[in-house]
Amino acid sequence: MAIKRLSATDGVWLSLESPDMPMHVAFLLEFTVPDGDAARFVRRWRAQVVAPITVPQPWNLVPVGGPLTRLVALMREAAEVDPADHIRTWQLHRPGDRRELVELAARIHREQLDMTRPPWEIHLVEGLAPDRFALILKVHHSLFDGASLMRLFTDTFSTDPADRDTPNLFTVGRVNPDAPQPVRSANRWRAMLATLRGMLELVRGIGAAGRDALRRARGRTPAQRAYQQPASIFDGPITGGRDLSLRRYDLDRFKRLAKAADCTINDIVLYLVGTALRDYLTAHAELPARPLTAGVPVDLRDGDDDRVGTRAGMMFTALGTDIADPAERLAAVRAAIRAAKQEMAGRPANAVIGYGLAVTLPWIMGLTWGRANTPASHPMGISNVPGPRNPLYWNGARLESLYPISLLMHGNPFNVTCVGYLDALHFGVLGAADKLPAMEYLTDGLGAALDELTDLLLPAEERALPSAG
Repeated sequence: MAIKRLSATDGVWLSLESPDMPMHVAFLLEFTVPDGDAARFVRRWRAQVVAPITVPQPWNLVPVGGPLTRLVALMREAAEVDPADHIRTWQLHRPGDRRELVELAARIHREQLDMTRPPWEIHLVEGLAPDRFALILKVHHSLFDGASLMRLFTDTFSTDPADRDTPNLFTVGRVNPDAPQPVRSANRWRAMLATLRGMLELVRGIGAAGRDALRRARGRTPAQRAYQQPASIFDGPITGGRDLSLRRYDLDRFKRLAKAADCTINDIVLYLVGTALRDYLTAHAELPARPLTAGVPVDLRDGDDDRVGTRAGMMFTALGTDIADPAERLAAVRAAIRAAKQEMAGRPANAVIGYGLAVTLPWIMGLTWGRANTPASHPMGISNVPGPRNPLYWNGARLESLYPISLLMHGNPFNVTCVGYLDALHFGVLGAADKLPAMEYLTDGLGAALDELTDLLLPAEERALPSAG
């Protein structure tokens, strides 16, 4: 039985796993079948996935329990996986009701994965329309991050609508990725030097986090806005309840807005979330006098990096929620994220990872020791994951939409993740249901903020663009 040791980041996801904080992420995918009979498509596929099978990493990895795993996160390889343990089929009670689909996705997402077997599930949902069904892929964050899940979809699904040999998601992975390879002495030395360099880069990132902590202790504000958020309804512990809201926006509008504002699409996303939060808190809670902050993941994978687990860093930025004027708010958001990017620029990937681990360590250790009120480094996560611009197909079924669903933690009860696919940005907005007002209010605010920014930045002839779906 092969044992795999996880990275420090992936060990964090395992150590925090609990009923109130299930550490999995998910995607909701909607498909249209070519022959108009979605129920038959689902039945046929489900019928051919029956017997226990051998699957590659990470689909065959099972967390190893015991006291040692408090210090070292380990996974063992399962010899076989029974798809029946991981696949569920659902039928909407109200055919065609998208609200029921979103509510079902939220219920599925709030339940923990079974950590005694490989922690992943596939949920097939019928009843969207005669020719349409949904798939919810739910995986533990120690196995995949957002970037590696997007690579999974592009590696698995076909760009050819006539292709009928699409492999199953859980059969696409790495075969014997940790098997020792014969190397010459020179190569062995180069590998040792690379490992040493990586460790030194990690220490460099930890040192930078220490310097920022000293700056904060002396009353200064570093470019990275960790532990800078004001008191708000986002503070404190959460329960396992989840509230989910989904929106889809025209990608071309975001491109035009970014060009007009001389910024990136990600900057526009941050502005929209900050603006929506300002209205949301004003109407349903209390708006802090100082700006709210957010953690923004940074994908650190090279083009050919297909390793198991997480390979990301974290930037911390302000959202301008304290500024009433939209133009000034946009300028503040843009300046804050640019400062955070410039401060990270030039750091090797391991240094960025080391910085994020060191910054969040006090919070993570507090949660690991059961202290749910430990101050968080940031009260929310906001992420933008690039996706394919060409349509993808699963045995002829066309992928129509691709909504991300992230995770929540004590002190971090709100998350916005968006994914680009085809000509749209797909937003998944997740909140702690027992702690925050309904996420529907927040996503309504996103649409209003988008319209406001369009009126501010674009000439009248360019404003009649699709808003939300």
